[in-house]
Amino acid sequence: MIIGQRFENFLGPVTGLPPTAHGIFSVPGIVALVLALAGIGLAWVMYGRVPVPAVAPRGRFPVVAARKDLYGDAFNESVLMRPGQWLTRLSVYFDNRGVDGLVNSIAALVGGTSGRVRKLQTGFVRSYALSMFFGAAVLVTLLLVVRL
Repeated sequence: MIIGQRFENFLGPVTGLPPTAHGIFSVPGIVALVLALAGIGLAWVMYGRVPVPAVAPRGRFPVVAARKDLYGDAFNESVLMRPGQWLTRLSVYFDNRGVDGLVNSIAALVGGTSGRVRKLQTGFVRSYALSMFFGAAVLVTLLLVVRL
């Protein structure tokens, strides 16, 4: 048994036909093949021998709509693309002004503070000792004031 007959026997219960009654060389297959060839021939006689004009002729609304793909591109542009562009621009604006603005502000605050605090670090022990002395004096003064 060859592979083609196995496949036909496999499809027999589904189609309800005996294995030898279907296929391209059965009566329905030959009729379908003749009808397809007749349709191809008729299309060639009607359209194949007619020269195609260089410029498309004007037509009524269905013809114009069919040539413009039933206005699918215009619909997609107006309903999907334009609102999508607007939403994208809004998101970019919010990201630039809101998120990046907050991050840049915090970075500027940290950078400015570190630039000012850097001047306090001289590397001399005597200046550190003097700042600790003034800090201790302020702390003792505050404790005395609060106690009173």
